[in-house]
Amino acid sequence: MAERSQTAPEAGNDTGNEDAIGGNVSKYIALPNGYSGQPKKGHLTFDACFESGNLGRVDQVSEFEYDLFIRPDTCNPRFRVWFNFTVENVKESQRVIFNIVNFSKTKSLYRDGMAPMVKSTSRPKWQRLPPKNVYYYRCPDHRKNYVMSFAFCFDREDDIYQFAYCYPYTYTRFQHYLDSLQKRNMDYFFREQLGQSVQQRQLDLLTITSPEDKSDLENSVMQKKIKIPKLSLSHVEDDGEAKDYGEEDLQLRHIKRPEGRKPSEAAHKSIEAVVARLERQNGLSLGHSTCPEEVFVEASPGTEDMDSLEDAVVPRALYEELLRNYQQQQEEMRHLQQELERTRRQLVQQAKKLKEYGALVSEMKELRDLNRRLQDVLLLRLGSGPAIDLEKVKSECLEPEPELRSTFSEEANTSSYYPAPAPVMDKYILDNGKVHLGSGIWVDEEKWHQLQVTQGDSKYTKNLAVMIWGTDVLKNRSVTGVATKKKKDAIPKPPLSPHKLSIVRECLYDRIAQETVDETEIAQRLSKVNKYICEKIMDINKSCKNEERREAKYNLQ
Repeated sequence: MAERSQTAPEAGNDTGNEDAIGGNVSKYIALPNGYSGQPKKGHLTFDACFESGNLGRVDQVSEFEYDLFIRPDTCNPRFRVWFNFTVENVKESQRVIFNIVNFSKTKSLYRDGMAPMVKSTSRPKWQRLPPKNVYYYRCPDHRKNYVMSFAFCFDREDDIYQFAYCYPYTYTRFQHYLDSLQKRNMDYFFREQLGQSVQQRQLDLLTITSPEDKSDLENSVMQKKIKIPKLSLSHVEDDGEAKDYGEEDLQLRHIKRPEGRKPSEAAHKSIEAVVARLERQNGLSLGHSTCPEEVFVEASPGTEDMDSLEDAVVPRALYEELLRNYQQQQEEMRHLQQELERTRRQLVQQAKKLKEYGALVSEMKELRDLNRRLQDVLLLRLGSGPAIDLEKVKSECLEPEPELRSTFSEEANTSSYYPAPAPVMDKYILDNGKVHLGSGIWVDEEKWHQLQVTQGDSKYTKNLAVMIWGTDVLKNRSVTGVATKKKKDAIPKPPLSPHKLSIVRECLYDRIAQETVDETEIAQRLSKVNKYICEKIMDINKSCKNEERREAKYNLQ
């Protein structure tokens, strides 16, 4: 799997009529069909030419979907499970779907919640994909073979992303681990070369037992003449001991112990040896020994010049792991600081916009008040409504009241973004027990004061509609003049006056503006005016029908 060179197509690839897969892909750029030119950002580059990598072929199905073919195991062409590859040259927020189309297993842990692993250059720690984005199913497009599909979204353009079946554990890492154990010269650990693999890699034989049992084990193996399978293509060097192998086909786990020796005797001796060695180490540490080799390694001719750091393999590994975690935490902290700075700049910009918006809202309210007063003056000139002193109204239109003037001056000296709304009664004209709402609409002053203490937008709107139109008009009208769709033969009713509806909305707006300055909330509450009036019309019609039923029942009686 770790071969970097492109090898010949392997025989026995059980993938139907698909082309035989050779070696791993090396910096393969997936270009769309019919595209010619230099690759751009978003044209994914696949690579599996590294140790433990496996990806044999890439087919781009669409702009977002890719079919991936994995190579089979060495000397076992029917077994295809492992995959490990990298993807680069991505775009930010680019979404893709990867399909591993030539799995050889019908049952997989992917069907029970397992998910592939992923990491990137900025996040070197392996993480599992969300199980909800992973699917394992039979695909009719691939001869009903099992396919594993997973969706992923790239979030950083400069990163190189790596995907794997599970946590990779390479041969090189394993050899380094065995070398570190061998350098410690432990009495109970023995490492020998058993042979070589087909790809000329070393095969190790590890023996973990007490020194007293090692000679017994070797004698037992030689007496039983255990046959060790030949796993190397190269011939083993001929020596005196190798000639005895191959006469009987027995396994190591079937070795019989010498007669007269109990099964637990070797284990007992091994435990005693470990305890004695630990006591010797504790005694040396209590005696303030200055030579660390005496604690871990017995003196030998080849250990005088051994570096003291080699005896502390585990502490060094822990130190490197802590250092990596610390660097990762620093990187995350740097990203968080950048995000915080960007958020702070956005908040400053939003504050400036809110300040400008508050000034615009203040000007709009002032213009709305002046516009309403001018409308009243024009209506009075046309003769609608009771007579009012025009000179007084003109003076009011040209010069704001002292209270409003003081309010505007206070708002100009404050840092608030939204000015406080003026009282509702200051915006409407009172005369002879009547209140002028605008557009020639007058209501009774006492009812108007009762309306101001009404709780809730719904009740306020319904009572105001009754005051303006009356129940006799409302029961024969509709808000929009469109017939209802609930009844097939429904006859549309005349709509309500648009200018009166606008008066209802303005009155409700003035009421809401006293409670909140949030324009979004005001717009949401104003959008329900038609709904409230429709409910009031339905209530009036329902009460009228109930009254008719009672009268009909009374007449029958």
